[in-house]
Amino acid sequence: MNTLPPEPEPLPTAPPSAFQRVISAYERLAETDRANDWETLRSEEDVLVEAKAIDERVRAGEDLPLAGQLLAAGATTAIAGLPGDTGLAEVSAVAVQRLTQAGAVVLGRAGKASVPAVVVSGAADLGLETGIPHREAAFALRATPGLIPDVPVLYARELTLARQAMGTATAADAWPASFRLSAGEHPRVAVPGAAELAPLPVAVRRSFEAVVAAFAASGMRIRSFGERFDVQLTPFALDLAGPELPTVSVPLGEVGGEPFGITLATAAYEEQLALDLASLLTAAPAGEPYAATSVEFVVFGEQVRGRPLSAWLAELGARYAGDVVTASHYRMVLLAGPEAGVVPGAQALTGERWTISPDSFEQLRDGLGAPLRITTVRLENGVSLPAITCDPMAESTELTSYRDWRAYLRFLSTAKGKTA
Repeated sequence: MNTLPPEPEPLPTAPPSAFQRVISAYERLAETDRANDWETLRSEEDVLVEAKAIDERVRAGEDLPLAGQLLAAGATTAIAGLPGDTGLAEVSAVAVQRLTQAGAVVLGRAGKASVPAVVVSGAADLGLETGIPHREAAFALRATPGLIPDVPVLYARELTLARQAMGTATAADAWPASFRLSAGEHPRVAVPGAAELAPLPVAVRRSFEAVVAAFAASGMRIRSFGERFDVQLTPFALDLAGPELPTVSVPLGEVGGEPFGITLATAAYEEQLALDLASLLTAAPAGEPYAATSVEFVVFGEQVRGRPLSAWLAELGARYAGDVVTASHYRMVLLAGPEAGVVPGAQALTGERWTISPDSFEQLRDGLGAPLRITTVRLENGVSLPAITCDPMAESTELTSYRDWRAYLRFLSTAKGKTA
């Protein structure tokens, strides 16, 4: 019997170019007649020239994380070539410059209180403005004061894009040496009590209680206002976070015909904690931490997740960033403790990659007891990172055949069960 050859795999569709995205944006603006949302809309010709330049840079191999993303700025945000409060602006605001250097294309300046509106409508992908975030159907991120000069509020339709733009707009030299990138696997989440929630409509209260229940089911430790917390959780209708606190506002649809969502507030420089909870709630990829000054390192032994010393990493504010495999240059040995040691050899080992603030990394280095120490290991992808290894001269037992500390512990547990 003759059989037909299999259907060829469909070719992946290339994402639209910046040029195509701009054309589509102006077509939508013409169709929906939303010109009143804009204080100053740049001419399509000028924007297309910039979009074409972005496409040429991408084709040349330049890495532009925001290539073709359309940006709307707030009414008081300076944009080069557009009139402002003091006449024609000669240079754009610093945050606008950083986003455009990363490939974003400025459409213009939205009218007062219209930045989130143009993002929600699809006319723009990103928005920047000053003041208090509007709790609408867009993700709203308010950075720690000083991290994003002049325009600390960023809007986006997607959380992943918002986090990426936040990192791009942030001033690397504005970060302190010490901050937390994680509160561990069971962060403390403070929520308002019945008295604070009482004025809200019943449907809003129930929707908020469902969010709290989902966090509790995920292992969060729910706390009351006034207790120590890592992240503060409130519904849109209650704006209880002070203006000095960074926030991440997450839209969750409508309740009773009004936008419903939650706001996550943290201590200064800890907005990554809120971003991670927002990712958990929306099932969006968590992505890399946006703190530009963080340090990456690798662990192999009792510091891996679920083992006793991982609690130490949590205390230091370190954030798990994924499993890694080394190049075939190492051996694993058993140290007293028990603990895993990594020394030069000829095998690949499995470990975990973490990120941490510079000061906390120094605390980690200083807190290691001999024979453990920090050296550099090479990963299978060619990247070299600091890692917890050990003195090659330390007394030890060979464990390289396991190549993974957890694999050895599983063997040990099984062997004990058989001899019991």
